[in-house]
Amino acid sequence: RSSDLDKNIEESSHRVAERMFRLAGWDVVSLKYGKKLLRAFEQPGGAVLRRWINECDNARFSALTFRCGSAWREALLADAERLAYGEDVNHFRELIGAHDDEQLHTLMTNLGGHCFETVLEAFDFAARSDRRTVFICYTTKGHGLPLAGHRDNHGLYLSAEQMDTMRSRLGLSPGGGDGDAEWAPYARMVDEHGAREMMARAPINSVPTRVHPPERIAVPEDLAPDVGGGPASVSTQAAFGAVLKALANGSTELADRIVTSSPDVTTTTGLSAFVNKRGVFSTSAVRDKFKQARVHSLSNWTTRESGQHIELGIAENNMLLLLAALGLSSELFGHRLLPIGTLYDPFVSRALDSLNYACYMDARFMLVGTPSGISLAPEGGAHQSIATPLIGMATPNLLTWEPAFADEVKLCMRHAFELMQAPASEGGCSAYLRLTTRAIDQPVRDIDADPALRASMLSGGYWHVAPTDATTSVIVFAGALAPEAIAAQREMGAETALLQVTSYDALYRGWTADGDQSFASALLADVPRPATLVTVLDGHASTLAWLGGVRGHRVHSLGVSSFGQSGDIIDLFAHHGIDAQAIAEACRRARPHSA
Repeated sequence: RSSDLDKNIEESSHRVAERMFRLAGWDVVSLKYGKKLLRAFEQPGGAVLRRWINECDNARFSALTFRCGSAWREALLADAERLAYGEDVNHFRELIGAHDDEQLHTLMTNLGGHCFETVLEAFDFAARSDRRTVFICYTTKGHGLPLAGHRDNHGLYLSAEQMDTMRSRLGLSPGGGDGDAEWAPYARMVDEHGAREMMARAPINSVPTRVHPPERIAVPEDLAPDVGGGPASVSTQAAFGAVLKALANGSTELADRIVTSSPDVTTTTGLSAFVNKRGVFSTSAVRDKFKQARVHSLSNWTTRESGQHIELGIAENNMLLLLAALGLSSELFGHRLLPIGTLYDPFVSRALDSLNYACYMDARFMLVGTPSGISLAPEGGAHQSIATPLIGMATPNLLTWEPAFADEVKLCMRHAFELMQAPASEGGCSAYLRLTTRAIDQPVRDIDADPALRASMLSGGYWHVAPTDATTSVIVFAGALAPEAIAAQREMGAETALLQVTSYDALYRGWTADGDQSFASALLADVPRPATLVTVLDGHASTLAWLGGVRGHRVHSLGVSSFGQSGDIIDLFAHHGIDAQAIAEACRRARPHSA
C-alpha cells in the first residue's frame, strides 16, 4: 500500500502489474491479507471489516497506520453504518471492541507481505510447478517502526529514545554480536535451534563455497590475423564484426564462451556473421523461416539450445541486466562466460541505470556502442551521441576505448577479453568500445612487430607525428576524426604534431593515479611548453580538454555540443567545427605571432 519512496502506490497499479505479468505468461500470486486478518474476516462482523479494507484508499490506510490504534477505531466505527449493507452493525462494533488499541493496530497492519506464514505458503504453492511466478505483496513502508506509514519516512530516522524503546520491546541489548545483543544473528528467536538447522539445510549453504575461483579462458595472441594492417577503407564497426566472424569460424574455447546480445540491432551493429555461425539461443530448435521460404537474407536466425546469441527486442536496459548476470557467471557458478552487448551508442543512456549497477557489482562484459557520434549523419539527432565518452570515463569498473583503425579494434578487443577475466587487484574490469560505421583509409603497418606501439595503444595513445622543439601546436584526436586530423596536420606542416588517443579513459585514470609519473605525462613530455593542444573528437569537447592540465599546456578543444542536424558527414563536421579546416584554423591561432 505504500511501497513507493515518497508517495503511496496508486490504487490501480497492482491490477495493471498483474495484467502485464499474466499477458506475459506468468502466474500471479497476490498477498493482501495476513493470517490474523483472515481469521478476523471469519468472525461475525468480519465481512464489514474486509469491505472497509478493500474500499480504503492507500493514502488513508498509510496515514492511519502512522496514527496507530485509536485512529483505526475512530475511522472504522465512523464508517460502520455505511458499510454494513443490512448486516448487523453491532457485530462489527463488537469485533472492533474486542481489541485494545495496540491489538487493533497489530490486526490492521497484518498485511500479506508482512505475514511470514502467508508468504511461506505462497512460496510452497509456487514451488509446485516450474512456471514463472510473481508475488504482489501488500506492505506498509517502515512496518513495525514508529514512523510506519508516514509518506515522509523515506528520509526520516529513529531518535535514540525510539531505538531504545524498540530494543526493549524486542528484548535486545545494545551492540555486540553474542547472546541477546542486537547484532547477534539469532537473538531472541523463538526457536533458535530450528532456525539454525533450517539455515544449515538451505541449498545455498550446502555447497562448499558460494564464491567460486575465477575461471581463466585463454585468449589467442591474434584474434583475427586477416583484420587490420592493410590500406583498404574500413570502419571500426566492420573491424569489430570481422574479429567476431574470425572467432566464430574458429574452434577456440574463447569463441565457445562468448555470448552476444543486442536490443533489436544485431545486423546493424556488426554481429551478423557471429550469429550466422553460432546461432540464436532458444530452448527449442526453430529453423529460419526465411531460409525455409527460399527468401534470400544475409542473416540466419536458426534457433537452438547451443545458440550463443540472445535477441531482446528494443530493450537496452534489459540487455545491460543480461550482461550483468552473464558477467557474474564465473564468480557465481564457476564457469566463465564472456558477454558482448551491442547497441546504438546514443542509447547507452537508456541503459545507464543497469550499466551503473552492473559495474557496481563488478560484472565483466564488453559493451559496444556503434555507430557513435554524429558520423551517422543523415539520420539526425535521434541517432547521434555526444556525452557517451564522458559516461564511459565516469563509470567505475569500466574502461572506455575509441579506436580509429581496424588493427586497434582487434588489439583493444583482445585486451578487453583479458581485462574481463583479470582480478580487480590487477586492473580487471569491463570494457566499452565506442565505434563507428564511417569507413576510413587504414595505415599499412604490422603492430605485432612493434611491441612499443602496442603498449602505447593500450596505455591510451601514441604519436603519428612526434613533437619537436619547433612545435607550436599539437592536434590530439580520437576515433572517427582521424582523416580530418591527419589532413589538418599535413596542411600545417612540421610545426604541428599529431597525437592519437585510443583511450581517453585509460589516460585520465593513469594521470589521476600517478600524476607526473603517468603515461599521459610521459606522452606530452616533449611538447614545448608554449605549444597549444588542439583536441578534437566526435563527441563532447570536454572529453579531451583535461589534457592541458597534465603538463600545463594551453588547450583549444573542438567537439560536438549540440545535436539534431541531418546531412552528410562533410557538412555536419563543418557545421560543428570539427572538420579539417576548423582544426587547422585552431592550430593557426596557436602560433606565437597570432597570440
